[in-house]
Amino acid sequence: MNRTKAIIVGCVLLLFIGVVAAFKFWPKKYEIGQTLPQALVFWNDQDAFLFLNVSSTGRSHNFLQEKFAETRYGYLAVLTGGYMDFGKQDVVAFHLNSAGELERFVMPEGTTTTGAWSLVSGQLQLTPAEYGTRPVQGFRWDGSRFISVPAAPSSRTVQGGADSALNADDENEETEQDYVVQDKAARQQLKAAGWHYKFLNGYEGGKSHQATLPITVAGSTYNLTTESSPFAKSASDRFDLLSVGIKVLRVSGDKLTSGAQVLFNRTSWQEVSKQEYERLRKQYGRPGYRSHFQWMWLVVLAGLFLWRFGGLLEALITLLTVKGRVLKNMATSYSFPPATVSQFPLLDVAALDRYTRELEALGFTRLLDFSLVSDSSLSIPNFCRLLVHTRHHCFATVRQFFPKGKGPMALSFGFESCLQNGWTLGFANNKPQATSSLIRRPKAIGVCMPEAAPSEVLQAFLKMRDQVCLDLGISPVNDDTLEAFIAKTQRTATEAREAVKQKSFATGLPEVYARKLSLMKTKPEYVWLGDYPKEAEQRKQGMGSFAAGAR
Repeated sequence: MNRTKAIIVGCVLLLFIGVVAAFKFWPKKYEIGQTLPQALVFWNDQDAFLFLNVSSTGRSHNFLQEKFAETRYGYLAVLTGGYMDFGKQDVVAFHLNSAGELERFVMPEGTTTTGAWSLVSGQLQLTPAEYGTRPVQGFRWDGSRFISVPAAPSSRTVQGGADSALNADDENEETEQDYVVQDKAARQQLKAAGWHYKFLNGYEGGKSHQATLPITVAGSTYNLTTESSPFAKSASDRFDLLSVGIKVLRVSGDKLTSGAQVLFNRTSWQEVSKQEYERLRKQYGRPGYRSHFQWMWLVVLAGLFLWRFGGLLEALITLLTVKGRVLKNMATSYSFPPATVSQFPLLDVAALDRYTRELEALGFTRLLDFSLVSDSSLSIPNFCRLLVHTRHHCFATVRQFFPKGKGPMALSFGFESCLQNGWTLGFANNKPQATSSLIRRPKAIGVCMPEAAPSEVLQAFLKMRDQVCLDLGISPVNDDTLEAFIAKTQRTATEAREAVKQKSFATGLPEVYARKLSLMKTKPEYVWLGDYPKEAEQRKQGMGSFAAGAR
């Protein structure tokens, strides 16, 4: 290595170390914020109950991270750590009696609102299901307070402009998706006892960002009003966890003894001391992960790269030819030969049967067991089970891949739906692959929810689909046939190749490696929205202009 190369290498190394040191050692700000992703309301002639799922999130960042997050590449700021160091879930309950008295209860830690709702001795009860390693508990109202109800084994648990006026979820049981009480027998039990219920997430009001739910208790009407924030326009706000869910939740009514009350009011991030923040992070963060490990590996990789500086020309040639090699190994079409469980000795049959039972309990029916075989030389052996929901007009797949020379990948499931104007929506319960960033398409919305249950993923899928259709003025495609699924898969292969052709690998490859680092930490949710936010905003502005012209 000559003197010029040595100087270049030294400057690059010093610059890299300086950037890393600035990100790591610059004084940080420690903040905690609270959101209300959802609320559940139950009421009858004598009582009303309101359950708030409050999420507390912690983030730590410095001046450089704040400025970087405001740029067009702000999404990469999550790789610097601190974007979501911990998450704490709490349930706050309110009881409104026939006299108009509102009482607040803070439920014990570990309480959930997901599970089987029922009536026990005439009192409301939630029995959660055991899922994963997280300890959860339900509750039952005994007439004056809530008592804890332990989780039941999953095999025994039922699977589950202007202000908008809302109706109870149970009033259109035959035509609307029921996100709260999924078991038909439980719905009939509640209905027979005079109970009503409603799921609130802050987006019921559509473009007005406000909605009101009237409930009647003891002949008196009380109004529950939700407010949400409009879609964020700035790059930094789009990654702000406090911009989603219910912004304000309040209750009012002439018979309310305490007068109108604000039950939840989302505020901005609140700064806390480092000691308090670290205490919460250790208690509610994900063990075994710290952001400085990311930077440590970046330093190691940078050192190895500089040590191998003599191979720079080889690396440059590889960079210039990598797109062609990727396209050569990509599928251009698929075949769908039928498959049986016995053909795959390593197949996780227990998980396959469990997911199949849960999906069938949600209303899905089987279409085909097959292997997805591509015309690529790198096609990976796999088993897929295809199911369809004729009322929701969507497909479900349960699949497992068996890479050659490696152990089998975890069996996973997903939901897919085609929408009008070429849009598609897909949800899955697996962690995304880092290379998936190369094949993202502008009209293919995708969300991954690792470790989530089928009922939870389906609920989020249907809510997201309804919102997308509302914002874009489109509808789901109601073709539930095997031929429609095959045609969609073939289109996906063509669109993925076009996405790679248009992708700049100068930025695409660093993005892949950045995603590999970010995927070392499992997040509750991974989201790709494509052009949906942009087109939704353009449609909103266009409708506003049309309304102004009409006036």
